[in-house]
Amino acid sequence: MQMLSRYFTPFALVLILLAVHFGEPESSTTKIAVGILLADVFANWWIGKNQYRWVRWAGRFRQIQVWLNLVWAIPLFYLLYPYWGPMWLLFVLAPTAAALTTSKLETVLCSLSAAGAMIGIIWFRQPLEGPFLGMVFSHAAFIVIFSLFVHSLAQTALRLRDAFGANS
Repeated sequence: MQMLSRYFTPFALVLILLAVHFGEPESSTTKIAVGILLADVFANWWIGKNQYRWVRWAGRFRQIQVWLNLVWAIPLFYLLYPYWGPMWLLFVLAPTAAALTTSKLETVLCSLSAAGAMIGIIWFRQPLEGPFLGMVFSHAAFIVIFSLFVHSLAQTALRLRDAFGANS
């Protein structure tokens, strides 16, 4: 999970900071988004630092971190999507982390939750019709399919590790 935090946290930071800089949201929106971002970074840092302190809880800490990242993505997307279209990519991060660290069922649940949250927020903010509807559904499909692809890759890597580890 530390590897995921090493790459996904900076990506989320860049995405949000670009949205704030180039999207030019209102001052109050920017302050709330930065506050949520700081809380997210702190929570990920704390979980990453402490997840192996209590070895029996390490798996649960990973699950909590995945779902917390999805929870943080929802208000950030709600606040910044009107100003920065690529904000939907925040919804790819938690399901991808789930794909690498949890079961296939949890990966599916997380990806469907992320895709559903994205569709729901966009639908709440504006009507979904015509080409825009197709774009939103293609983003949602990407979230689900990409996370399942990553899960399959991770499972293949584990099988290869186990096969070569058993022969050594």
